[in-house]
Amino acid sequence: GNKRQSSSLIDLTSDSTWDQQKPHLFPKSRLRPKSASSPWIPSITIPQPFEMTLREARKKSQLMKSYVFLELDKQRDKRQSQDEAECQKQFRAQPVPAHVFLPLYQEIMEQNEIRRQIATQKRKELLLSTQRPFSFLEKEEKKKEAIRQKFLAAATPNESSKQKQATKKVPKSTYDPLLGDKLKEAELYREIRIQMRAKDLLESSVAPIDTSNRRREPQSRTATKTKQERLGFLQDKSFSFKPRINPTIPDFEGLYWAFQREAVRRQEIKEATRNKPFKLRTSNLRGRQRQANEKVKFHFFQDSHQLSKVSVQKSHSLTRLSSLSSNTLPVHITDATRKRESAIRYSQDNKKEGDKEGIYWLEKQKKKCQAIRKSVNSRAKALDPHKSLEETHKEKFKQNWQNMRERTKEYRKELEEMQLRVKNRPYLFEQVTKHDARQGAERRYRHTLQQVGLSEEFVRKKGKDATDLLDEESDVHRAPKPQGEKDNCTVQEGEPQEEQSGKEMAT
Repeated sequence: GNKRQSSSLIDLTSDSTWDQQKPHLFPKSRLRPKSASSPWIPSITIPQPFEMTLREARKKSQLMKSYVFLELDKQRDKRQSQDEAECQKQFRAQPVPAHVFLPLYQEIMEQNEIRRQIATQKRKELLLSTQRPFSFLEKEEKKKEAIRQKFLAAATPNESSKQKQATKKVPKSTYDPLLGDKLKEAELYREIRIQMRAKDLLESSVAPIDTSNRRREPQSRTATKTKQERLGFLQDKSFSFKPRINPTIPDFEGLYWAFQREAVRRQEIKEATRNKPFKLRTSNLRGRQRQANEKVKFHFFQDSHQLSKVSVQKSHSLTRLSSLSSNTLPVHITDATRKRESAIRYSQDNKKEGDKEGIYWLEKQKKKCQAIRKSVNSRAKALDPHKSLEETHKEKFKQNWQNMRERTKEYRKELEEMQLRVKNRPYLFEQVTKHDARQGAERRYRHTLQQVGLSEEFVRKKGKDATDLLDEESDVHRAPKPQGEKDNCTVQEGEPQEEQSGKEMAT
């Protein structure tokens, strides 16, 4: 079919192929007839670019290329010159300074060692000067020795000491009513002496390290004032709280030895049990001696036969029987003991049979319960419309797996499309050159229209009217198809040539 022929901006950007395409775009039948009888057909003035504009565009592109190449050459020459200058430089190591060879570290270590020795010697002298011998150690040892002697004397009392204790009387002074007051007064004097001695020791005490020679850090007046206010309560001796203190120190050593004496005194001596032989009179009976001897022999042979089969660990009874002498007679077994043993054996057999029956019944019930459980589960599955968790889990797993496969396929397809799009897309510099060529062609087209005195709307309108007239003529005369197809081919072939010409102009 025929396509509408319009004079767009792209159709007017060709340079050298303009004259070649003109007869194809407008056939001879469209030209104005020379005879006056033929009807008048309006013609379109097609602007052509001037040679000077084409020449200027070529010069500009060449100048741009030459300027870029010159800049690149300058930068390359500059870089090469810098590299050569850097390579020609000569480096020389500076000499090692003289102070490096001085043994400063050894001198510092020696000075530190001397200072440390002097400080340790001073501390030793200070400690020796403040050292005082302890007087209470000998007293404590004497007290312990006296308590030990008392305990030994109390543990092994003699008759003389008992007589002395019996003859010793209580002194009459103990019955005096003023004795309690005297004891309280003595205790009060003792507390006063302890407090006075503690104060004297506190005042005469000396610190182990003398801090008078050291410099104290200077403190501000406000700091000292606040410190005195905070620690002022220590100077005030009238405290409201007075704790109850037990001034008497218990004698733990004496208490311990007193407790030991009391424990020895209260100790109960238990008599040990003595083993006595059994005296059984049943073997002395005359009527049952022969019967008992026969039974003992029978049991003896039976036990020996059984013990030969058993391991050596269980053969103690045989050795005991062999150790018996021929004079001693075994114990007589009565009817009551025999009946008791038979009753016990019978009850044990019944118990074993009952246990076996119980175990058999439990196994039978267990099998029955398992069969009932299986039948109930099968019937519940048959009647229950809902699916089991295992089946639903498998279905969901399969469905999720299929969805995941579809998603991966879609993702790969999108990736391929993106890669194809990126691959087929022209480069950025090609897009820029194409855009610049199109803008230049549009600019030249407007400039030529302004020079001729036409507007774009007028040209577009005239081109549309011409295409409409051509369509009407083709409909009336019904022109053959091959000619139209040929025209279309020429129009379509013209577009890439125009694009090529635009690209050449841009480059």
